[in-house]
Amino acid sequence: MRKVVMPDWPKIIVVADGSHGETCSVLGLSPDYMVESCNAYGANAAITRLDQRQVPTPEIRAHNVYLDLSAYGIEFTSAVKESPSSHQAVKQPAFHLKIYGTFRHRYIALACPASDSKVVRFLRHTLSSSIMKTIFHQVFNTYKMDIEPRVRDAAVSRVQCSRRLFEITLSHRRATAAYIQGGGRVVTVEGEAARVLNFDMGSGVNLGFQGLESLEEFIGKIATAVDQSDILEALAAKIRHSKQVVEDFKQNGLLAAIFE
Repeated sequence: MRKVVMPDWPKIIVVADGSHGETCSVLGLSPDYMVESCNAYGANAAITRLDQRQVPTPEIRAHNVYLDLSAYGIEFTSAVKESPSSHQAVKQPAFHLKIYGTFRHRYIALACPASDSKVVRFLRHTLSSSIMKTIFHQVFNTYKMDIEPRVRDAAVSRVQCSRRLFEITLSHRRATAAYIQGGGRVVTVEGEAARVLNFDMGSGVNLGFQGLESLEEFIGKIATAVDQSDILEALAAKIRHSKQVVEDFKQNGLLAAIFE
């Protein structure tokens, strides 16, 4: 930036170096992230079969998927049961499934709304990684496309997946735009440097990219700013949009991408 030959022109720095980048700290932006729960639990898996074609496939969604864990001592039932402690109806959670990717690289997302059911508690705290592998193995063979082969029992060990259910959270940077006085530099943080989800929903769902929707307008306002108040107004609008992306996802993101 010191080599810019026209110091009176506005200088816009777009930081997009990923969730582990260090540019923001070098520029003096706050390193603080806010981590918010999406009120859901999930797990991901990947199945690689090199003998299959690298051809994109339509995503597969399945809802009201119930997991039979009776082999692990968890009674299976999809009926409403009475909780003796709270005297409220407790129902086994219905999971939501998505299969996406290519025939060679298949990805699976499994998620459910947050609950305190026995099944969820067991899958959140189990110490055996083989349980989740077995679940992903079974659901894939059940809901896969008819034209693709099943995953054989002998290949279960090669399924890469989450060890257990985890809480789905959204991390977003507290400050996504700033004005650096002295050098007349405006900074905006984009992509996964701004916000990142710990759960892969597939189908190109990337919260980082959604912040780019306001970038063109932001650059235009900065380039035509007459004074510092115009710059601060542009910064405020960019920050509002960044916060709106987060709020919209918390309310509708999982619902639209997984649960519907």
